[in-house]
Amino acid sequence: MTVNAKTLTETIACQGLSVRTTNQAELNPSTAKMGKLWLTFYQTIFSKLPAGSAAYGIYHNYESDANGAFDVTASCQQDMNVDSDNNLNLQIVTIPEGKYLVFSEQGMMPAAVITAWQKVWSYFNSSDCEHARLYNVDFEHYVSQFQVDVYIGIEQK
Repeated sequence: MTVNAKTLTETIACQGLSVRTTNQAELNPSTAKMGKLWLTFYQTIFSKLPAGSAAYGIYHNYESDANGAFDVTASCQQDMNVDSDNNLNLQIVTIPEGKYLVFSEQGMMPAAVITAWQKVWSYFNSSDCEHARLYNVDFEHYVSQFQVDVYIGIEQK
């Protein structure tokens, strides 16, 4: 895994399917929502997009911090032509400009995503962490079938 600081200079407008959850709920298979969210997204939206299209997992509307509730949107860029006949109740979410730490992980999904998030939590829980999370918008960019980049919004210094 590599960690790099990156500044997004333009917003990214996305559309997709959303759920509200907590990290605690995701630990229990009977209350977890994200697995079903991604399955529905891939079956109803992503599988119909052109090859090479990017997928984004956007974490937003944080109640507080890693312990509070948040929304997750499984999405693609808004300019993609998603079939509107599905009545999917698509949500529009904008990834804002700003400074992010990017945690890149390669491997089989969803294991690579889980590993990347474990490293995010480890990094920010470290006593010598030099960055503060914003808890505004964080996102996963699925670069390929075997690579995910997790962007964590941080305070500008």
